Formats: sequence, C-alpha cells, structure tokens
Amino acid sequence: MMARLRNYVQDKPWQFIGIMLCIILVSASIYATFEKDSAVTRTYFIDEFKRANANDYDARIEKPAIVTPTTTELITAKADELESITVQVGTAVSASEELAIYQGTEVDDVRARLEKERSAYQRELSDLQSALATIERDLRSPKRPSSNIKTEQKEKDLNVNVQLDLAQSESPATAKAIIEGNIAQANRQISIVDAQISELQARQSVSSPVDGIVADITESGGYVTFTIFSNERHLRTYVTEKDWRKIEANDMAELTIKNDEVVDEEQSEALKAALAKHRAKMEIEEMDTSLTGTVAQKLLLPADLTNLWTANYNLLHPLAKKEAYYEVMITPDQTIEEAPFAADGHVAIITDEATNANKVNSDWIVETIEYDEEDETAEPYAVDNIYYIDYDGKVRLEAIDVDFEDKDKTVFTSIIDDGTPMLNAKKREPLARTFRTMPFTLEKKQWRAFKKLKWKDYIIYSVSGQ
Repeated sequence: MMARLRNYVQDKPWQFIGIMLCIILVSASIYATFEKDSAVTRTYFIDEFKRANANDYDARIEKPAIVTPTTTELITAKADELESITVQVGTAVSASEELAIYQGTEVDDVRARLEKERSAYQRELSDLQSALATIERDLRSPKRPSSNIKTEQKEKDLNVNVQLDLAQSESPATAKAIIEGNIAQANRQISIVDAQISELQARQSVSSPVDGIVADITESGGYVTFTIFSNERHLRTYVTEKDWRKIEANDMAELTIKNDEVVDEEQSEALKAALAKHRAKMEIEEMDTSLTGTVAQKLLLPADLTNLWTANYNLLHPLAKKEAYYEVMITPDQTIEEAPFAADGHVAIITDEATNANKVNSDWIVETIEYDEEDETAEPYAVDNIYYIDYDGKVRLEAIDVDFEDKDKTVFTSIIDDGTPMLNAKKREPLARTFRTMPFTLEKKQWRAFKKLKWKDYIIYSVSGQ
C-alpha cells in the first residue's frame, strides 16, 4: 500500500499536492467554523425547534367544587313571644312567607326590639362609611399610602370582626374591599329588619327574607333561630395559598356540576365498568359546554374544617391535613336551582389570558440586560427574548412581551411570523447560519430527500458555510 502511494506521488506529484491542499482547505474551513473561539460567523446544527403559531391561551386553576347557597339567613325571635312555628326543617319558603306567628300581646315589644336592631345596624353603617371615606382619601393622596390600615382610631366604632379583617389586610385597596363588603352586609341587614318590621305590622309574624329552604330550627337561651338557605346557588372550592394569590375577584370561571347515576348493585362488573367509562367520557364532553361564572369572593381566613360546607367538601375531596386552604366562591352566570346543596362539581378559574400569542417552554426564554442609550444614568433593565431562524436561515434574538407563565410554559407576544422556527435558549451568535440535522417535519417526502444526502453535500456545506 505504501509502495503504491509512493509511486503515485512520484508519477503524479501535482495531482497529489492538489488533493492535499483540498484536504487542508476542508479541514481549515471546518475548524474555523466549528471551533469554540472561532472568529468566523458560527454555524449551528438545529435539532430542537418549535414553529411559531399564534393562538389564544389562558392559565387556569382547576379544582373540585360543591354547590352551596349564595346566602345563609339567620332569623331570631324570642321563644316566649311566639304563639306557634309554622314551618319545619326542609320546608321550601318564599320571601315574606311566615315562619312563626307572634302572640298578639307581644307585637309591640317585638317591634321595639326590631327598631333597636335597625338603629344598631344604621350606626354600624355610618361608622363603616366614615372608615371608607378615610381610606379613599388616603388612596387619593399624592403621598404613597401605607401598606397597612391602622384601626386604633376606629376601635370604639368598628365591630370586632371588621377590625380583625382590617388587621389582616395587605393593602389599602384590600381594606377598602373589606369595608365595602361589610357596608353591603349592613345594608342587607337593615333591609331584612325593615322587611320584618313591615311583615310584623301586616301579619304579626316572623317571615323569611328570601326564597329558600328552612335548613335548621334551633332553640337556645330563650331564642328560636331559623336558618334559611337561599334558592340562589354558587359553587364553593378550596385552594392553597399559592393558588389563592393568583385568583382575583371577578375572574372568569368555567363550571360543571356532576350528575351521577344510581348504580344497580345487580349489574355485572363488566357492565359497571362500561357505564363508568361512558360517564367519564360524557363528563369530559360536558367540560367543553360547561356553565360560566365569576369569582364572587375569596376569603382571607383559612377554612375551618368543622364548617358545614367545608366538611362536606372534605368528605368528597379530602384536603391535606398539613396545609392551609382558603375558600373561594364562584357565582354562575345562569341559575343552578335544580342542583341539590353539596352536589359535587368542578371549576376552572381563568387567572390569565392572552390572544394572538405563542407558547414555549419557560427555559427557552433568554433574558438580557439592556441599557438606556439616551440616559446613561438610568438603571439597566432586563429584557425577555427568544432565538428564532429568520427567512435567510440565520439566527436572530428577538425581544418579546411575556404575558404570563403557567406550568413551566411561557406565553408571549412578538412580531415573529407564524411558521418561523423558534429555538431553545442555548447560546448562539446572532446572524449565525444554521443547518438542520433532520427535516423540519417528519413527513415521509422530506425524510426521503434527507436520506439522499451524500458525504459530498456535507463537505460542500462545510467549505461554503451555507
């Protein structure tokens, strides 16, 4: 072999020199292109990408839920003032329908007591409105409002529950929302007492303030208390603190109420399994056509597992014992009066939305530090970017606007055209050329074309850098 090579060199020296020069040229081109510290424009093999495809995206928190009354009304009367009780637990009542009848001689005393209650609620309403005016004045002040609302000045006016909620508020805006909620409750109590006074004058009876169901009748300390669940229903769920912070009042939600069929114990196991599979499929289909609603309230205090509704929820969907959960209530846009209380359901609370956006893995986002060229004293700021391959096959780093992150995915808007290959965050030089190691799709036609590539094609590519 060596003798042949030696004879070839002696017989055709110039041809041998030409071959060697070609080998040196190819090797130098490859080294200059792919060497780590190459000064030549870098070329990258692309084996991971995602085509831009603008779409609508949302982030949602999905949780089990149960059906509960929108309001629970407590109506109290002195036992010795009543002649008779006209309802029992489970009775459906309408607004103004009598629950009990007063003794005729006690009507004046009852009216006086109700008027005292009304005066007390009116004083509470006045104190709340005064506190609200103070907070609104602080919010309008050019000075930045303090992060907490001091309540010492109002301790003698605001009730204990309001003081407790205000002490736990994180901002003036939260305190404002708490007081506005208590103002609405005070107005509601005044309306209830007014209705009772009017009903007392007309019928001399204790009446229901709402359409609903008599949930309980108890006697304690000389008083009879009627508990009324309103016919209006909402869904109640429980979330961790992490999810609680993502949820805001008036967030949109999708709702589903389960409608489980009664299982016949005599059915075969195969038939039961088939029916269960069918119900699961129908449940998924129901998710696509579910009701809609909005977040009506999220409570500040951790859920109490001894509460009626929390206990029912915990029975259906056990909560972790070593974690605090917070109650969130969602009001449906349509009435759900046919669903029984504590019926099992599902909610998907939409916490973020974006239109005409793209979505990639969060670790594909490249953060760069930028400086204001017009103001040298300005602080540097971070900019989110993503690599993509432009129409000419070169790498670009494009600034993007991040809309939100959800489950290790980032949703963003940009000027990148649909169909453009987007790349991961591996460091690349802008304007570097790219070369793909496989077709951009797995279509058979492109695979066949890829298989036809010869080693000469790679050498030509390496030499030309195209």
